[in-house]
Amino acid sequence: MRLTELILILLISKMTFGQNKYVGIYKDRFPESIELKSDSTFIHKWQFDLASSWTIGKWNVKNDTIYLKTELVMDTLQIRNSENKVVRDSLVLSSNQKSERIEQNEFIGSLISGGGQNRNKPPKRIYWKRNKLYRINENGTLDLRKVKAFSTDKKYRTYFRKETK
Repeated sequence: MRLTELILILLISKMTFGQNKYVGIYKDRFPESIELKSDSTFIHKWQFDLASSWTIGKWNVKNDTIYLKTELVMDTLQIRNSENKVVRDSLVLSSNQKSERIEQNEFIGSLISGGGQNRNKPPKRIYWKRNKLYRINENGTLDLRKVKAFSTDKKYRTYFRKETK
């Protein structure tokens, strides 16, 4: 019995340790970041001036390729008639990370704001190499291009660098 428990503990710790090298916050030279959490969830953030976007989901790894699967957070929008009675419900993207029942005025407010869920979508696949995350193009190649920065003429690579604490 003890041998079985020891083998099980070693297997679990090996699986957990293997994932730990990927866990952390990665930022690019532009207004974008990806946080890979130890519970296999992620949050992708993008922000520029008054516009912003966030997306959450699950991630998994196969051969240093990280697959991001978006999980949309939905609110239930109550649609009322002229007598203020709820006539039907509709699912809409949530403005925060908690599913709720909302009214039309809350929904309209979220539509006219400069931020929201999944407005700038995260990459579906990224490749991990030496504490950097490289986007994978649709044709399966790494995105190694240089892109001009917003405020200068300098060009930067599009990978995400892991932040150190």
